[in-house]
Amino acid sequence: MRLRPYTMRLCCNKYLQDFEYLYNALTKHPSFLYGNVVDRFCELYDKLRNEIYDYNSLLDAMTRLTMFFEDGHTNIEIPYTHNDTCIKLKCFWEEERLFLTEKYKDIDVGAEIISIEGVTILQLLASAAEVIPHENMYLVKSRMIEYPYMNYHVFSEMNLRRMFGEKDSYQIVFQSVGEIITKQCKLECYDGYIDFKESHLASYEVKGSVAVLHLDECIYNEQYKNILKELAYACKEMMVDTLELDLSKNMGGSSAVIDEFIKFINIDSFRRYEMVDCTDGIQKVITHRNDEIINPKAEVLFPNKIVCRISNTTFSSARTFAVTLKDNGIATIIGEPSGGRPCSYGMPKRDVTPNCNVRFRVSRSLFLRPDVTLDEEQALFPDI
Repeated sequence: MRLRPYTMRLCCNKYLQDFEYLYNALTKHPSFLYGNVVDRFCELYDKLRNEIYDYNSLLDAMTRLTMFFEDGHTNIEIPYTHNDTCIKLKCFWEEERLFLTEKYKDIDVGAEIISIEGVTILQLLASAAEVIPHENMYLVKSRMIEYPYMNYHVFSEMNLRRMFGEKDSYQIVFQSVGEIITKQCKLECYDGYIDFKESHLASYEVKGSVAVLHLDECIYNEQYKNILKELAYACKEMMVDTLELDLSKNMGGSSAVIDEFIKFINIDSFRRYEMVDCTDGIQKVITHRNDEIINPKAEVLFPNKIVCRISNTTFSSARTFAVTLKDNGIATIIGEPSGGRPCSYGMPKRDVTPNCNVRFRVSRSLFLRPDVTLDEEQALFPDI
């Protein structure tokens, strides 16, 4: 069945025009080439279109339409400005519990957030999952506290009002050193405290017989290539027997970093991800996962024992990196489950709606992991 054409109607309602613009862009999503989803998508579009009457209802409809695909690369993005407000809590997850990574007012680092306006953290997580397009709940956990977009950040005024109504402050219950502390937390102007940091170069450290390579972004350039070579020589000279690749803070970038890393591994061949480009509405296979790639090994190699550390934040090309190492038997996976599914969509095209200038992305490609027997896994899970 072909998608029903929705042309841009001559309509004074700029919100409906923007929604139709998003709809037309989403019809290019690869999922329409795999499975019978057209009717459900069109029905959802018709339903949501009838619920749009202002800017906020437009954002709600756009969010729900992009969530249809269960794809972390297909979403809308509402960036913070310095005129927007939030509660400036910086947190980290430990399993299903949320803790402060920085002191908040008189609440010390390490304090646990118990509830907000009587809503438990698990209930808060479920609420966030209603507005964050995701492939698994691990991605929701990461993005609700780390992504610098108002529609993602759970402590933004936008999300707090969605959940609890319009207020100047919200009651949060903390537990610190066994003491329960209830505090009215006021909205404050956003100061960039969770903004994406500038790109960090790869770095490494050697601790005894273990070397750790920190890669917080997948950037393929001469500096990356040089540091891999430098690290290989350092491992040899210092008799390092274990190399840990730390991708726990890495949200993605260029997959070209993977092949370059594998050059320093003592294997003769490996298998890549399969990439299917669907940009033109047809399936165009760019790389096949059953192809054996000859490994042009470097002169000096890394130790034979490789571990790869991941977290809920590990996504996109970083996830691809870790899965490639796992499926080729190169590395043992440690840390937390990945925020991205091993088989997923990606290579998004960015765009903006014509009237309200709402930023959005739409995936254009399908990525399939090297090991076909594990296609249904919802995340890359640690081995130990």
